[in-house]
Amino acid sequence: MESHLQINRIMKNKLILILSILTFIACDTASVDLDDENYVFDGRGGVKCEVNGNLLKPSVVTSPGARSVWFSMADYDDLNRMYLSFRNRGQSPDFIDQFVTIEITGISTTTSMVGNIYNLSEEPNQGEYSIDTASSVYKTNEIYFGTLEILYHDIDNYILGGRFEFDAVNEDGEVIEIREGEFDLKYL
Repeated sequence: MESHLQINRIMKNKLILILSILTFIACDTASVDLDDENYVFDGRGGVKCEVNGNLLKPSVVTSPGARSVWFSMADYDDLNRMYLSFRNRGQSPDFIDQFVTIEITGISTTTSMVGNIYNLSEEPNQGEYSIDTASSVYKTNEIYFGTLEILYHDIDNYILGGRFEFDAVNEDGEVIEIREGEFDLKYL
């Protein structure tokens, strides 16, 4: 009788583990879609863009404390800055890291920024794409540039949403096109 109870307990634990894994795999965060006329900004839509025509979204991170999206608005070096970056680790077996990063200065967290368009060129307002961390970095400059437009700003709930696109170039003169960039995120 005791071994039967042990087997039941083991089976129950395995079932709970399998259901937990399936729940985790099935969970999909809301995806920002600014082309949907019924889209509602809530700070949970995330971020995405196309890199040379291929959709890029943050990858799911399972390590404790690890993140795939970084978004902040803060006063740094006497400049109000916005920092948006996301990472995609790629698929097995290669796991090629890709990062998209945008930095903007002159932002405001106390007045609405809706309608503001920021040019992405050279520092301090720039766009960047990197593949495999530092092995190949593409940056905006005076020739290859882009924009970030604020479409939604909820000051009380710390939500910011908008669109971005840019061209960026690496040291070898290779150009990467970032298009259809959209974000709907909370900031602190």
